[in-house]
Amino acid sequence: MNRLLRFINLNTRFKDNMTYRHFILVNGILVVIILFFIFFALFNYFILHRPDITFLNTIAAIITLLILIHLTTTNNITFTAKLATINLMVFLLAFIYNVGSEHFSLIWTIFLPTFAIFANGRKLGLYFSLLFYALLFTMAYMYIGVWDKGNWAFQDWVRLVSASSLLTFGMYLNESAYEEYDRQLKLVRANEQRLMLELSKQSITDQLTNLYNRRYYDTVIDKVIATAKRHKKCITFFILDIDHFKRYNDYYGHKKGDEVLIKVAHTLKKHIQREDDFVFRLGGEEFAGIITSEDKEKTQEWIAQLCDAVEKLKIEHKKSHISAYLTVSLGMVSKCSDEDFNANSLYLDADKALYKAKSQGRNRCKTLA
Repeated sequence: MNRLLRFINLNTRFKDNMTYRHFILVNGILVVIILFFIFFALFNYFILHRPDITFLNTIAAIITLLILIHLTTTNNITFTAKLATINLMVFLLAFIYNVGSEHFSLIWTIFLPTFAIFANGRKLGLYFSLLFYALLFTMAYMYIGVWDKGNWAFQDWVRLVSASSLLTFGMYLNESAYEEYDRQLKLVRANEQRLMLELSKQSITDQLTNLYNRRYYDTVIDKVIATAKRHKKCITFFILDIDHFKRYNDYYGHKKGDEVLIKVAHTLKKHIQREDDFVFRLGGEEFAGIITSEDKEKTQEWIAQLCDAVEKLKIEHKKSHISAYLTVSLGMVSKCSDEDFNANSLYLDADKALYKAKSQGRNRCKTLA
């Protein structure tokens, strides 16, 4: 069975279970149909001596083989299923027209709705089946009293219509149930993927500010440094601290304090927007950022603007002796690929620059030389 599936699959990759199922059904059934057509072509020629039926089987086998080749070379399952269904429909109608109801020949018509619905889906498959049966039932009704040496009667026609309709309805319900199951399965998997992405995002994101958290900083910093050195670029790392944030919290309350953290985080994120740059909330009122660039001087000037950007928010801070508004202090360091540095040295140097900014009066940016 595994060898057969490998033969049918032809190492094809499928986007979902329904496509896989259609591909297996169409590919496998086409192989079987070709073998059946060849067998009955030989049987009708040598045993029954029916050259007309032999001709039909031969032509149908050749067309089916060409359809199979088209499928294996293009993997266009939708178009191939339609071609195969039309080919089978035309063959069965021509076969019944020539043979009539002799030797239970009408029993072969049950394969058309089965194949049509499985291969094309319930809606298109039903349309093919209705068209086929409209032609078949009309033909069978016109030949009442003619087929089977005149023994084909109205009751036989009613049985044909009833049995065929019941079978088609059953196949339609079966395929509807499977398609609904597949739809529900896709919804479950989509929800699982969404939850996994959400959990992954939560594991690396600060819940309050939606910036990356300290955990993600520890994960990504070495990778960013390695990438910068590999591409001969510079890294600018900064640490930003809100001035007298404890006093703000004590005076305005923790709710207002959280709002301040969110506003500062939004300002950082708005100022630093490139995909290969990162902004973090390391904890409390302390933030950090990693910027990769080719010109460290321009980057330093750009980062230094953050102090003015926060003060321009004009967030009242009555307990600050620096300004009437909320301010921040920032320390940064820039290193290029030809210099010797690592994650720890970057952090220590930026922290020293931040300490220097605070000791000189806060509300300013300092760069470690």
